[in-house]
Amino acid sequence: MQYSTINGTRALPFPKGKGNCEICSAETVSKCGEKVMWHWAHKSKLDCDPWWENETEWHRKWKERFPENFREIVHICDVSGEKHRADIKSDKGIILEIQNSPISLEELRSRERFYKNLVWIVNADKFKSRFNLYLKTYLPNPNSKEFDDIVFVPTNNAHSCTTFWRRSESQKSLSGSVQIYSARSLQILTNRHYIGHHPFFWQRPHIAWFEAQCPVFLDFGSDILWQLEKYRGQFHCVRAIAKEKVIHDIISKAKTQNIADDHSIMKD
Repeated sequence: MQYSTINGTRALPFPKGKGNCEICSAETVSKCGEKVMWHWAHKSKLDCDPWWENETEWHRKWKERFPENFREIVHICDVSGEKHRADIKSDKGIILEIQNSPISLEELRSRERFYKNLVWIVNADKFKSRFNLYLKTYLPNPNSKEFDDIVFVPTNNAHSCTTFWRRSESQKSLSGSVQIYSARSLQILTNRHYIGHHPFFWQRPHIAWFEAQCPVFLDFGSDILWQLEKYRGQFHCVRAIAKEKVIHDIISKAKTQNIADDHSIMKD
């Protein structure tokens, strides 16, 4: 934990510090060694929040992008009284969960039901070597009418695409067969309708993220985040969004549905 309470006031860790947990009020002690990130820990060694994971430097850097009064905020269910410590909770009620490790589908659904107005930030650097992002293959705005005749074909991992066929050609075909085209052949037209979407191939993916109902942003360590999206209900793709744009919108907006509506996108 980055914060504990001392006489009712939130405090950062300091050498030989003692405080109390904001959730359970149990005694906490500061950990301020030379080789560890300074933090608070329960004196009993057991954290009262089962959703809390050990904090990494990546976690801490993400939290420090937000105002101090947004960090590690206790969120309480109005009905059950259940409490959990959110990584970030904006003053407008958006919850940001900064997830370094894989998560089970059961826990993902539990957190989304509990927090509701939630955004996920996932440390994608941990599986970067297994994630092939097709930067030179653009996908058009999924709401563009010019592409209503196009049906993109998922690859064998069922989460992306690099080819397509045309509905109009299928209707004319007596045999029922269709011509398959490379998605790159659409690049000139796609450029005019591009708003950041790209196909990808993820070897041994973390399946839970494909089931998320709340926005999921993959962080590979650059200034661009990649939002995991279902493209036209057919397959998953990712959408490029400037990291600072997402952070700004989490701070300033009240609903996750509005996060990064006006994208700052990356384009070759």
